[in-house]
Amino acid sequence: MLLKTAIGVRPDNAALRLKLANLHLDRYAFDDARRELEAALRLDPEIDGARQRLARCCNLLHRHQEALDALVRSDRPEYERGLAYAGLGREADAVREYRRVLADDPHHSHACRRLSKLLRASGQVELLLDVCAELHARGVGHAQLLYTWGTALALAGRDDEARALMLDRARVTELPLPVPAGFADLAAFNEALAEEILTNPNRLSEFPTGDEANRGSSRIHALFAGRRPELFHALLASLQRAIDEHETPAAGPFDPWPRARPAQARLRGWGLIQQGGDYEEWHSHPGGWLSGVYYVRVPGIVSAKGPGPGCIEFGPPPPVARARPELVPVMRHAPREGSLLLAPSHYAHRTIPTRVEEFRISFAFDVVPYREVPKGGKVSADEVLAEPL
Repeated sequence: MLLKTAIGVRPDNAALRLKLANLHLDRYAFDDARRELEAALRLDPEIDGARQRLARCCNLLHRHQEALDALVRSDRPEYERGLAYAGLGREADAVREYRRVLADDPHHSHACRRLSKLLRASGQVELLLDVCAELHARGVGHAQLLYTWGTALALAGRDDEARALMLDRARVTELPLPVPAGFADLAAFNEALAEEILTNPNRLSEFPTGDEANRGSSRIHALFAGRRPELFHALLASLQRAIDEHETPAAGPFDPWPRARPAQARLRGWGLIQQGGDYEEWHSHPGGWLSGVYYVRVPGIVSAKGPGPGCIEFGPPPPVARARPELVPVMRHAPREGSLLLAPSHYAHRTIPTRVEEFRISFAFDVVPYREVPKGGKVSADEVLAEPL
């Protein structure tokens, strides 16, 4: 690796250590990242962002006191400090810290998620509703807020508003993908894309279960590191055409999701490989506004009947499913090769394992709003960040 070679030549360069730590973080190698961050901080105690990254590594390694120690010099609101407090059983301190984070940055979706869990666990649903309404009034419309708000409304017995947020079947939309440029039909494109995803040298298969939904499945984030990066450029261009034409009218007086449609956004995508018992646990996509999945290869056993092998299901968030299972029925969809499925990013969903050794290959993506409009206007779908959810 070039960075390791450079560090061997310049072992006292803190910036190189930080870059190597960032690569380890991208690969979920948190202990390796921790060591590099500690080395960077010994060389330069003021290097920007290193203490927050070190605290993140320590929290993910369940070394919560060390996470607090990493942030001891900071008096500003820190999300990782809230995580450390919660990990140490200091829930009241965690709530205060998450509320400080949101007061400073109301768009901080992770703080919104963690605060929601703590307030629900302590039975403070009305306070959670107040927090959601306040964030919305401050212009927040990200998926985590809508997911949190729908959950709180359901637990408070405000059923019509809860259903409007949690699942509208009309907004789970299947449509054909426009045939990518340079291919006669989708079958030829899918064959080439499946091979590109399967042979990508940067497949990730180990994830922190508390933060990621993958249960055995593998992901490809480094989309352009394979042999035929032009396939992803073609796919993203077709996806952008489909998304630009996707209409999202308001469905009622209380309907925050279509109003949150971003004027400017980017596509963040990743390849997904499943076989056998691999599946995705119930989750949402808090970083997006609209999310989708394009089905590249679908085993013949996939069916909505019986246990639904290989299907995707949409339904209530798990806290609502446990407390009020009758409120929102689960919606099951059987994927078809060459089809594109779109849904609001805050909709809870999961996949069901196929239990066969054939590959189920898909390309998932989020439409991620820009909080600030970039220079030059609308961003092409070719601008894809290979970052985890």
